[in-house]
Amino acid sequence: MRTIISMIMLLSILMVMQACNTETETSKKISNEAMERLNTMDKAKEIAQRNELVGLRQAISTFYATEGRYPKDLSELEKFASVTIDKGIYKYDPGNGTITVTQ
Repeated sequence: MRTIISMIMLLSILMVMQACNTETETSKKISNEAMERLNTMDKAKEIAQRNELVGLRQAISTFYATEGRYPKDLSELEKFASVTIDKGIYKYDPGNGTITVTQ
């Protein structure tokens, strides 16, 4: 009887250990997939910011060609180009019309 109880306990322990191992492997796989998605989202955000920066530089050049001066600030450029600019991520120098991403 003791042998049967011992074997049942041993099998139970082995099953619990296997379940924990499988859960850990699944968690690692999910974590890796989540990290890949975050990296992809970060890359997409960078590309979008770069494209927006190109557009803003073109708008600044057009403003200069039209007005003979650079916009005094990004708000003036927004009105001119009829766009909305996230001013928190750009650094603009009205002296020479340069714009860069602050991040």
